Amino acid sequence: MLTHFAGNIFCTPEPGHIFVIGGKSLDGASKLDINLTSGKHELAPVPLTISVRFHEDIIVRNTFHEDGSWGDEEREDNLDAYTVPNPLIAGENFKVYILVGDTKFHIAINGRAYCTYTFRSALEDIRAITITNDVQVVSQVDHRQAFPTPHPPIQFDEPRLAFSNDVPKTFSPGHVLVITGIPYGNPRGLFILKFTEGETKKQALHFNPRFDPQFVVRNSMNENSSFGAEERDGEFPFVIDQQFKLAIAFTPEEFR
Repeated sequence: MLTHFAGNIFCTPEPGHIFVIGGKSLDGASKLDINLTSGKHELAPVPLTISVRFHEDIIVRNTFHEDGSWGDEEREDNLDAYTVPNPLIAGENFKVYILVGDTKFHIAINGRAYCTYTFRSALEDIRAITITNDVQVVSQVDHRQAFPTPHPPIQFDEPRLAFSNDVPKTFSPGHVLVITGIPYGNPRGLFILKFTEGETKKQALHFNPRFDPQFVVRNSMNENSSFGAEERDGEFPFVIDQQFKLAIAFTPEEFR
């Protein structure tokens, strides 16, 4: 199943921030693009593209400028001494780490150093991330602070976690989170959105649409990490195999 990802980032990247992109390419994949871009539309400038060319056995790094032109490709430039031009295999899981340095990106793949890429535009130009082309699964798009103080401090390993999206700063009243997705599979199934508090498994919001019977469970955990009373009232707007757009607003007293 072909998929893609496009999402705005929470805040401007700074030195010490790290992006962690995880997923799986299609069997027989030809191309996979990971872009740090200025917008989610096709012609937006792209300060950094990491373009995996499986048939060429190479990963191209480049910048797409505001005037519609590409810069010079980097293919075997600035590679780590112990890497290969393309350590990724079509049809297998991947994890790409992009650490923001003072003057360049430090890129690692599947836990091993891969290359550096000197900034060609301002970090302020990076406002979104897109993952496109031959992608089967996008499981992780984390934007974290690695230095000087990691945030969130700990990320727990949850085997059933389908998608992770850490952010490097705390949400505040006035923020709105917009999620777009397509539920698929079991027509009597469910999915869960968990808003966890940083270094703990405590859920500030547990949002659980259930397709049979059709209702949305909302809940949260107390200081002892125990759930309170469920809320189930309201309409059920979700349909299997149909795209939804969900907006969650943060206010001083509640989620809306």
